Amino acid sequence: MTPLRVPTIPNSPLESAEHAQSFGYLQLRRNTALDFVENAAFDPDLAVYDDSYQNSQAHSNLFSQHMNSVLDLLKKQFPRGSKMVEVGCGKGDFVTLVEADGHFSITGYDATYEGAHPKIEKRYLTGHDRLDADVIVLRHVLEHVPQPHRFLTMLRTVFRSGSIYVEVPSHDWILAKQAFFDITYEHVNYFSEAALSRLFSAHSSVTGRLFGDQYQYIIAPINDLADDFGFHYDSDMWVPLDFGSMFPSLTCRIEDLDKMVEPSAKIYLWGAATKGCMFLVHCQNQKTLFGKVGFAIDINPKKCGKFLPGSLVPIKDREAFFSAARPDDLLLISNPNYSAEIRQELIKHGLSTLRVEDL
Repeated sequence: MTPLRVPTIPNSPLESAEHAQSFGYLQLRRNTALDFVENAAFDPDLAVYDDSYQNSQAHSNLFSQHMNSVLDLLKKQFPRGSKMVEVGCGKGDFVTLVEADGHFSITGYDATYEGAHPKIEKRYLTGHDRLDADVIVLRHVLEHVPQPHRFLTMLRTVFRSGSIYVEVPSHDWILAKQAFFDITYEHVNYFSEAALSRLFSAHSSVTGRLFGDQYQYIIAPINDLADDFGFHYDSDMWVPLDFGSMFPSLTCRIEDLDKMVEPSAKIYLWGAATKGCMFLVHCQNQKTLFGKVGFAIDINPKKCGKFLPGSLVPIKDREAFFSAARPDDLLLISNPNYSAEIRQELIKHGLSTLRVEDL
């Protein structure tokens, strides 16, 4: 099974088309005892998160609603005045939201943080830290960390007590929706619902799904980590996975989209994050559709004017798209969760007849 060569950090747009790029390989394997999938070819030295890393989705009203739903969920679980620590807080969007709400006392940690918020430290935690928290928040961090059970064990040493909220993408949703573009190098881990639950003692956790079922969460006492996850992880219960077998519709989906567009028309991609970046990488690999792409659109101003890793497709803002789009063009929406929000934008700008497809 030939590994796939892909950009290592899709959410780090390039300053220019000539900018040096980092590539790695996807070689997936599944632990049959845990129903847990990982990239066996992952090299953490290639997954560098610096100031160029732009993972914030807070510019979208829909994603802001999602963060509010997470906050509401946690407020129901923990009383006012509880101490919260967000590990891997990114650009600080959730910390800012929680602080403004006032229910929790919050601090955050992340080496990629840009800003001067007094409650956020620009660093990662280590096993030498000793912190107190009633609730530890781990939003879209655990999929980036090799051997996640060992990372959670380190956090148990740091905090000693309290509960932890873990939110990760749902691998069950990825497979059910055939979302091949959600498999990415920076995500070394892929959790099924069963795998996420196996990290903790079954009797102690609260689980659920969020964001149109794309995300899943678990809330559990940090001291209730399940010892047998590490036992099964270190066992020989691993089988290799073939990407084509996991996503049999990949080739047909790209070919079908290619056939929708007349030779003189353009394809535009709304969403210059992981999904959009990886979709174009697969188009390149298939040698289909790629040459018809005009540019990608993103509402994060820190991405606009830059280029997607791998494909080197330019990223522009909404206004550039509204000016460039023609009736026979095709707009692809990277994340269907944002489809209604984007279609409203099209209507507002007189583009209601534009052809639109959700990936």
